[in-house]
Amino acid sequence: MKQLIIILVILFGIGQQLYAQNKILDRLSFSVGGGAAIPVGTFGMKDIHNSAVHYKEGQYDFIIGIDKSKSGFARLGYDYHAQLSYRLTNHLYVFLRAGQTTNSVEMSGISAFFTQKLEPIEFEEADYTIGSLTPGFGYKLSLKQWDLSIGLFGGRARTNFPVYKGTFTPNLGGFPPSTWAYEGETPDLNSFSTGGTLSVNRHIKRISAGIEIAYQHASFKYDIRFRRIPGYDATPIVHDKLVVSLLNVGLKVAYNLEK
Repeated sequence: MKQLIIILVILFGIGQQLYAQNKILDRLSFSVGGGAAIPVGTFGMKDIHNSAVHYKEGQYDFIIGIDKSKSGFARLGYDYHAQLSYRLTNHLYVFLRAGQTTNSVEMSGISAFFTQKLEPIEFEEADYTIGSLTPGFGYKLSLKQWDLSIGLFGGRARTNFPVYKGTFTPNLGGFPPSTWAYEGETPDLNSFSTGGTLSVNRHIKRISAGIEIAYQHASFKYDIRFRRIPGYDATPIVHDKLVVSLLNVGLKVAYNLEK
């Protein structure tokens, strides 16, 4: 949210600088939108049996992590964004798009799986929060008071470190709960994000409103290792990748600066 506010301030500042330049100003439009962020592909899969990472040592088979490239366990979330567009011709335009998506993580199946394999344990993980700043280009077809637009974009995306932990609750009395957790730095992850948009809008004078569908994809690589606390040594490092694929469906409102 903070990143989006900063970007909006920058876009507003650009608009103020261009205010006196009528030829440029007349080609600008600004829009905001939001709606549902629907996880698709492996990002929305919740197959812990296939994504559990096994490590064999002698006759023992340990589970040392969860492969997020196979199942992201993302639930239905929400998206909001802003876009500044510049018309090149009657049909072609370029744009700068900034937005953020948030998806919570489904953990109940993971907890049940580890409880069955080991002992009672409850998993938790923070929401996936992905911010992006992506330039792009598009094509618009106008039919009376209706506009049909398609666009392609590519740029920078950032997400929080996808760290998760489990809390053991032993059945035997007298033993305090222990945790299976990651000990280390959790920096934000960066990736190149690509996608496309399709929107249908009805315009009245300078204002238009309609429906927008956007697809967004990004892959975030990271390393993670766990240790049961207190005691126990750390497990081997898991080289993982969070593959984000989202279909964002929502409403869009735009203001055209053209006189």
